[in-house]
Amino acid sequence: MLDRQEIARYLGYGRKPMPPEVSALADACERELTGGIIPRFTSRRMEVDRFTADSRDLAHHLRHCREVILYAITLGSEADRLLRRWSVRNMAQAAVGQAVCAAWLDQLAADYVAGLSLEEGEYLTPPFSPGYGDWSLDHQQTVLDLLDAPRRLGLSLTRAGMLVPEKSITALVGVSDRPEESCSQKCMRCKKKDCPFRAD
Repeated sequence: MLDRQEIARYLGYGRKPMPPEVSALADACERELTGGIIPRFTSRRMEVDRFTADSRDLAHHLRHCREVILYAITLGSEADRLLRRWSVRNMAQAAVGQAVCAAWLDQLAADYVAGLSLEEGEYLTPPFSPGYGDWSLDHQQTVLDLLDAPRRLGLSLTRAGMLVPEKSITALVGVSDRPEESCSQKCMRCKKKDCPFRAD
């Protein structure tokens, strides 16, 4: 079962529990999503120099890293179709479904990164995605190309720069030899302290 507190956070409840009727919708959305959708993943390990020139914030994030592992995860087009059906049938269910998808992607990403193969003495930084800090979303296409994501996952961009399928993420983690770099809390280094979706 997905973390209900994470779903509540995406819905704007903060630390408060979801009302019973919202929790019931979350249960229904999760059953339908996880019962019929198989997430897909791809990754690539490469030298850190490929990225540090793109963003001052990213360069700082990777300052003690030799390499990065770039990855993409998608719930596929079926998740998008489900969300469209829910939006026609029940806008409340569609809103909760969006939060459930976000929480599921977060969990999938955390599990995927935790399962990456590392050598002894290697540690991973928290994830960093296009759109974080000053790493512009304009770099999203470069990320997709480096991962061969259009061919491997059917993942592409619209003219407006949105990922298709919509319920997808791209990110990287730095590979460092410093234990203090390792942290699973994705918001730890983000400077946007007033973000309504910030995790504690």
